[in-house]
Amino acid sequence: MRATLTKAGAALAVTLAVSTAAGCAAAVGIHDAPGAARTAVALSPEQADVIATRVLTDVGTATSAPASAAKALRAASMTGSALTVATAADQLGVTSAASLNPVNVPPQPRVLAISRGTGWPRVILVQTTDPSGASVLNLLSSPDVRTPFKLAARATMHAGATVPALDPLTAGSALSVPPGAVAVAPEELVSEYAASLAYPKPQPSAHVSTNDPFSTGVQANAAAQAKAFGALASLTRTHRPQPSQTVSIALKGGGALVFALLERTDDITLASGGKSLTPSPQFQKLVGKKTLTQSAELKTYETVVFAVPPQGQASVVAADETLVSAKGA
Repeated sequence: MRATLTKAGAALAVTLAVSTAAGCAAAVGIHDAPGAARTAVALSPEQADVIATRVLTDVGTATSAPASAAKALRAASMTGSALTVATAADQLGVTSAASLNPVNVPPQPRVLAISRGTGWPRVILVQTTDPSGASVLNLLSSPDVRTPFKLAARATMHAGATVPALDPLTAGSALSVPPGAVAVAPEELVSEYAASLAYPKPQPSAHVSTNDPFSTGVQANAAAQAKAFGALASLTRTHRPQPSQTVSIALKGGGALVFALLERTDDITLASGGKSLTPSPQFQKLVGKKTLTQSAELKTYETVVFAVPPQGQASVVAADETLVSAKGA
């Protein structure tokens, strides 16, 4: 008995079927060693504009470059989850919903926030648009005085979603969220959210709403995929937070904008009795097999941005995902 694995869930969820010192140094984000001040802003809005334009232009160049040059260009313009996602997408021949599309960089990208203080790490939050016209949140970061700003994370905003008010650029935004400023600590929030998307046994989250398009799409996709398998196979889906990639930016008057990275694992186990699954051509290319008789595993990186209020539930305002590996037997 054979079954053909089909696409179930569109772009929201990938399954087996988803086919400065001054001058020039300031422009690249390198600056003198910090002084003792913690409330000053190390970058002016004008400097942040220059850095944002440079970084996002370099990212666009890396994304569209030929394979022979792309790897070096990615390493020079990206870091963290953005680099991991871009590298995986290039190697596997896939792209995320929008995060890897070349960015239409306007003459002055809209800088939403600049981290407060003269220490490191430093971040710049920039809003751009992708080729479809959707808004994209770009997190640029610099870990130390010697390292220029690079793109650290990117996620596409949902239609109609908005970013809550941030502190003025001249005042800067804090990267630490004091106790009581949010209803739930960012790390706990991300863990709750990850558990709420598990399949087949999700754990409802008390502190984050899952009514947004990305969350509902992931949940619906898992149910549809399991239904398509029927008695041929079972599906287990887990979402594992990557704490080192969590970045929180304090909002004006309380609350935070939280960037997080989750690693989703889809485990498919075939029932005994000689049954098999025929994966999509893309999956066959990834694993080098035309049929699966035992199991399959897919890993997907999910970049999620939460708006966390001082009280009440957090909401997902932006999200993106990319398949990073696949194997089967």
